[in-house]
Amino acid sequence: MNILPSEYEPMAAADFIGPARQVAGLLEQAVKDATAGGKNAPIKILINGEPGIGKSSLAKYLIHLLDCPNKWSVKKYSGPDVDIDVVRGIPADLHYKDLFGAYRVIQIEEADVIPPAAQTRFLMLLDELPKACAVICTSNCKLDDFKKRFQTRFKMFELDAPQPEEVATLLRRFGLDPRDVTQISTFACGNVRAAMLDAETALQARKLAA
Repeated sequence: MNILPSEYEPMAAADFIGPARQVAGLLEQAVKDATAGGKNAPIKILINGEPGIGKSSLAKYLIHLLDCPNKWSVKKYSGPDVDIDVVRGIPADLHYKDLFGAYRVIQIEEADVIPPAAQTRFLMLLDELPKACAVICTSNCKLDDFKKRFQTRFKMFELDAPQPEEVATLLRRFGLDPRDVTQISTFACGNVRAAMLDAETALQARKLAA
């Protein structure tokens, strides 16, 4: 593989490792169900799990599946920044048909820390989500930490970390020294993002030493 670990981007379910691969397949089915017969039903996805295990990559993959090739089709927020004014402004954009893709997407990371004052209005947004629109949220908390009123509005996915050998399988694609693969995958403790950063550091160190 001729790309650096930091440049790697899964473009198919098989490109993911561990439990994220199964979730990617389930997201593919969710998109097929929502778009069957051209109905383009609204999509509401929430992915929970520890940091660095693939949540953001799955969100990006879902955006790819929804045929959103242009940055204007996607608005991305961090949970703490989603105040009541932001939530009130989102519906105005969602009612316009996108000229660049099949869906318009709202992506929110750390959705569990949306300010309390904005949460009720956010739930109303979910209930009134138009066709050909998707809300994709990620969170570091556990499913049980979400109030029931949130859980009932999303298709929920609880993501677990991959095993060290699964991380090692991914790292081998980049031509690392086998000793680096073993060390990095063992000490990453399932954090794929950290493993990829360490892999890139190891590759750069080997290049400088050559």
